[in-house]
Amino acid sequence: MKMIIRADDVGFTDVCNIGTFETFDKGLSTSADVMLDCPGTEDALRRLRDYPWISVGWHGHMWGSPVLGAARVPSLVEHGGAFDGRFRTDLRKAEDVDFDEALAELRAQLERCRDILGALPDTGAGVHGSSPFCRAFEQVQRENGIPLNFAKRLGGDSRTGERILAGRERGETWAFLYNPAGMPSSEPAPEWVGKKIVVADGGFAYIDLLTDSISDVEENYDPVLYYTEDRAGLLRLPDDVTVEQSWHPGYLDYFVYRLGERANRPRARQFTVARCQDVAALCDPRLFDWIAEHRIELVNFRDALYGTCEYQTHLKAIGSPLYMGP
Repeated sequence: MKMIIRADDVGFTDVCNIGTFETFDKGLSTSADVMLDCPGTEDALRRLRDYPWISVGWHGHMWGSPVLGAARVPSLVEHGGAFDGRFRTDLRKAEDVDFDEALAELRAQLERCRDILGALPDTGAGVHGSSPFCRAFEQVQRENGIPLNFAKRLGGDSRTGERILAGRERGETWAFLYNPAGMPSSEPAPEWVGKKIVVADGGFAYIDLLTDSISDVEENYDPVLYYTEDRAGLLRLPDDVTVEQSWHPGYLDYFVYRLGERANRPRARQFTVARCQDVAALCDPRLFDWIAEHRIELVNFRDALYGTCEYQTHLKAIGSPLYMGP
């Protein structure tokens, strides 16, 4: 099996990036999904120029502010209050977003990436919806030849996590709870089906965050167990599959902890605290040992989509025991 370990929310802030880049230097992240609208975007893109073995994706959360400035894209931003000028939290659903404003802003974000990184993202964000923003997002990615909707999703929304958590409390085992046929899934676009890339995360990855107690997260959340207990059944997948999981490694400053996600979803604070634990987990010897034991080949997205061997070449160059040869 081949595996992509994706670091999400890259570029949140400069401080957050410190933790993220630890997982590139000392850990097992093979890909970086960068938010192109946040306080740490420029820092992340500049630093990524020195990590050619890391593929770069466009992480389209829109948690920051418009590159063009709020005055030029008024339908995309909040007006008044503490978050005046920041992107709206309902962009993907709102029907009153101006399509041309969205198109201009998203093109500006890509130009910012090209100017700093020296290249466009290798992958884009999946688009599922027909709102003006979603249509603009898909158009901009397609007109720049950025792959999107290239993976099959195996399970993993919050309801899946709630179901698994309830099963754990009843004493049921992970193997019993793993039921691919019963989980929500999505299919890749036809042009990417043959690449056999699957995403396996969601509820399986984050069930230990389903608590109202931050102290519980600090004591119990351990992403390494997602692998070593095979919570998503990764080891049951066919050998010719490339499986991807997403984590959110990073360190916290005030923007990340209080302002970034704006607490616009349940348990946002617990999720934010867990970022530091993701850094530790992706650098944990237990995870290195698990990958070595099961002969899993680490790759980036360019490797998975185009058949290159960039990440394995990097492992060979640094003398890593996770290099798969020859």
